[in-house]
Amino acid sequence: TPEKVWKLISDFWDNNKDNHSPENWFTGNTYVNTWDSPTSMVSVESSGLRGGGGHLKDAIWNAARDTMQEWTGEELTACSMYGIRVYHEGAVLSTHVDRLPLVSSAIVNVAQDVDE
Repeated sequence: TPEKVWKLISDFWDNNKDNHSPENWFTGNTYVNTWDSPTSMVSVESSGLRGGGGHLKDAIWNAARDTMQEWTGEELTACSMYGIRVYHEGAVLSTHVDRLPLVSSAIVNVAQDVDE
């Protein structure tokens, strides 16, 4: 993760990690096993969260764009950015193909507490 991207995301997480909200997935979703382990979200778009809002979303995209374009070899346009998804114990993110126009995506592991 580029240093500037990491700083924006990790600072936002540090300030808001206790302010996640339950996610509402559509009926029939199989990307995440929400029936066993619901996910929650700390939305970067939420202006109600410290440092959140459209300015943060734009700053993250602007900091990440060059790296993502280098990875894909394509000129990219920002389309969607959700925030920091919290997977609770037992959660599974299944292999899947994103819907159009989300043909390229990136995940940054922000914080992880693993039982080993």
